[in-house]
Amino acid sequence: MTGKSAFLKTQLWSIILIVLVLAMGIEILLLVQENRELRSVLRIPREPFKVLNPKEKVPPLSGIDQKGKEVKVEYPSSKKTILFWFSTECPSCEYDLEFWKQIYQKHSSGMLRFFGVTSSEKDKTEEFVKKFQLEFPVLILSDFSLLEKYRVDVIPQTMLIDTNGVVLKVWPGSLSENYKKEIEAMMSSSSKP
Repeated sequence: MTGKSAFLKTQLWSIILIVLVLAMGIEILLLVQENRELRSVLRIPREPFKVLNPKEKVPPLSGIDQKGKEVKVEYPSSKKTILFWFSTECPSCEYDLEFWKQIYQKHSSGMLRFFGVTSSEKDKTEEFVKKFQLEFPVLILSDFSLLEKYRVDVIPQTMLIDTNGVVLKVWPGSLSENYKKEIEAMMSSSSKP
């Protein structure tokens, strides 16, 4: 019996080994296929993302604030407008928040109005606002076509808009130190009457 049971054990281990080798072979074939698909996608030329250009006019913006109240950002306005477009699931957006909190505290009482704008869900936005202790108003878009009208192809994105709804400057992506210096200089000059 010992010889027979040793033989059965060997057979069982051989079958298990064959099944494992076949499973690994199938997995390798699937990875090779996925790799080919990814390479073909990477070869497709992509258009660079588009942002609004200076001197373009923007439409009014409306959404619900973190308290559930309908808010409209309309032009003309007595103040210039900063729009910080973000997502609650964006690490770069989180990185930029400290800077925006400082800008808001420093310049919101002057000639600037400031809004964070997101298309994230209301619950996630409320949680995000609480977590990062945001004091500036945050608008949750109810009309997603505004993302296209404002050409928000990249998040985060910041826009400075004049009192008539004309774009002065757009900063796409996470803020570099140069962007921050430029924004600070523009905010300082814009917050004066």
